[in-house]
Amino acid sequence: MSNGDIFEKNHDELDFEFLGNIKGKEWRIQTNVYGNGSTSRGREERYQLPFDPTAESHRYSILWTITNIM
Repeated sequence: MSNGDIFEKNHDELDFEFLGNIKGKEWRIQTNVYGNGSTSRGREERYQLPFDPTAESHRYSILWTITNIM
């Protein structure tokens, strides 16, 4: 069971996922955005990181306002 099952019409979700690494390749992350109760419509984006996120501690932030997600 997920939040989407419990809050069918109010499910908003923002995911920030590390996809792993292939030795010698850049690290990749994926973001997923869903809103207004829909888990079948949304946006997924993949990005390559220009650094090794496991080399040291990092802080990641998401600014989520009524009009934007950055």
